Amino acid sequence: MRFSSSGRLATLVALFVLPSVMFAVVPVVKTVPWVATDPTVPHDTYPGKTITLKGTSSVQGPTFQADWDFGDGSAHAVFTVTNQYNVSATHMYVGATGTIWTAILKITDTSNGDNASATYLVKMQVNNLTSNVNVAIDEGLWYEHKTMQRYTVGTINEGDWDNLAPTFCAAGDMDCDNINTSQAINASNVQAFEVNGHLESGPASNPYTEDVKRALARIFDQLGAAAIPNTKSLSYAAPPTCPALPCSFNPDTNGNGLAVYPTGSPNTNRSFYQGGQFIDAIVGTGTPAAVTTTGPANIIGRTYKDIAQDMLDGYFYCQDASSDGGWDYNCQGTGDDSVSQWAAIGLIAAARSFGLSIPPIVLDANKVWLQQAQAVNGEFGYRSSTPLWGPYAVTPSGMVQLALDEIGRGDARWDHAETFMRDNFDNDVSGCAGAPTCAAGLNVKSYVYGLFSFTKSMLLHDPGGALTPITLLQSKTAGVTPIDWYAAEKAKGDTSDGVARTLVNRQDPSGFWSGHSYVTSHYPFETAWSIIMLRRTVFIACVEDLQGRGTRSGLKPARIDLTWTAISNVDHYNVLRGTAHGGPYNLIGSSTVPAYSDKVGLTNGNTYFYVLQPINANAGEICQSNEATVTVPH
Repeated sequence: MRFSSSGRLATLVALFVLPSVMFAVVPVVKTVPWVATDPTVPHDTYPGKTITLKGTSSVQGPTFQADWDFGDGSAHAVFTVTNQYNVSATHMYVGATGTIWTAILKITDTSNGDNASATYLVKMQVNNLTSNVNVAIDEGLWYEHKTMQRYTVGTINEGDWDNLAPTFCAAGDMDCDNINTSQAINASNVQAFEVNGHLESGPASNPYTEDVKRALARIFDQLGAAAIPNTKSLSYAAPPTCPALPCSFNPDTNGNGLAVYPTGSPNTNRSFYQGGQFIDAIVGTGTPAAVTTTGPANIIGRTYKDIAQDMLDGYFYCQDASSDGGWDYNCQGTGDDSVSQWAAIGLIAAARSFGLSIPPIVLDANKVWLQQAQAVNGEFGYRSSTPLWGPYAVTPSGMVQLALDEIGRGDARWDHAETFMRDNFDNDVSGCAGAPTCAAGLNVKSYVYGLFSFTKSMLLHDPGGALTPITLLQSKTAGVTPIDWYAAEKAKGDTSDGVARTLVNRQDPSGFWSGHSYVTSHYPFETAWSIIMLRRTVFIACVEDLQGRGTRSGLKPARIDLTWTAISNVDHYNVLRGTAHGGPYNLIGSSTVPAYSDKVGLTNGNTYFYVLQPINANAGEICQSNEATVTVPH
């Protein structure tokens, strides 16, 4: 039996009014790990930074006392556990780089002395971009954890951030209906956990495992199925698969007659604006064979892969068939780049991670839309080649679609758009006094929606179907030098700050991001989107710890040994090598285990740059790892 929204609210209220503890129990204490599957890896801190030590308890109430021993000899933080999901304390560590402290959270039932504890490791790092990013992600995820609403629906534990969900449009707007709040807030927030390795299939000792389980249960409740036909006809040519009319195709690729949408309707609550975010959250689980335990008919009891395929089928059917190949807020409306980029990211994620197929005619039709939406200077528009509020959101939206269509560097459409973004990447917004409506028209970094689209376009660059993430944003304009769009820092001599430094600098001390969007309805999304961007991934937790060690040539050839932590849903790992930061990289081999030895063509004293591309069972590149820089000793 499923509860209505009013029943869910009643259950939620009941959870807060019931006594916290009905009888004596030994507390179960959990602390948040930095690496989801390895609690022995410490959390980062750096000089002068106050961080949050994060823990939870199975119980709360006036007789339960928390004691945080910070492990550095300073005074303990002792307090009553009033919220079992937030047993945290803040602290500033002082010590030499490399020092590791073992903090301990102990919770005691003062009525009988029962107690339990868990450790929390912290390591002092150099104050640099890497440590700043790690701490920012750490604090951002904790903010999301703290703000989740938790409740039980029937026998299923669920959770959401519905209280933070924005209203996209006023009642009576032609694009709206009676459900004006955005459900995609839950999808984006859970995706932020997933790209950092916190999965519903993770260890029970990780508090975030429960968060992701609850949120995914809620997400499937927010989906529904509707019938679609097995034939769709186009009213325009889309070569090469549709060189001349008439032409048609079957959008129902799995033949079950169904498509899945948020709220269950192709014209409800801006389904196609939100759908890509839902697909990303489902794909981010890394478990295509998992089966849903919540949701209405045609959702509950089905595999995640089947649900994702039906969501893709909904996009195939609802792509515009009358004049272009874009997507709109409603089914088969004319193209809108703001919506279409969410279609693109969902389709890319499902194809790469779950191995789902996209009919070629869908990609060819989308190219028709992109031709109409791109101006001669390279920028993309909103519902035409005109960007309306500014080009720095919709141009990256067009670039994400180019990545979907396997168009990249070397093609004028991509090169013009990338040039436009690089030529304006350093634009000054100081005259805007921080006003998003002004800054959004001057710089992509001022508008988190556009910045998120831009980050996706850089990471998903896929010319000719070969995943080739871009490290150095470049321009065809004479005199404009390339820039590391992610890691650039003006304080270190770059022409401007990149995405990482920009986001770190504007995080609120409480852990969230807000106030950097053209419209306030995007503010609740900023924390999730910022966390995902900082992780430098898009829809799945990729390999993040690729590292290597070089051995000079002697009696044997020079060698570099690479190691990394395995990720899920991978058939093998392609190993690529380059001689410069950011590539280009060349494929040098593959491995089915998380290790590889490179022994060919290495020279003593030279430095080499490596990345991995995990490959799924369908031979698709899932993502690209961090870059490892390794020098062979002299």
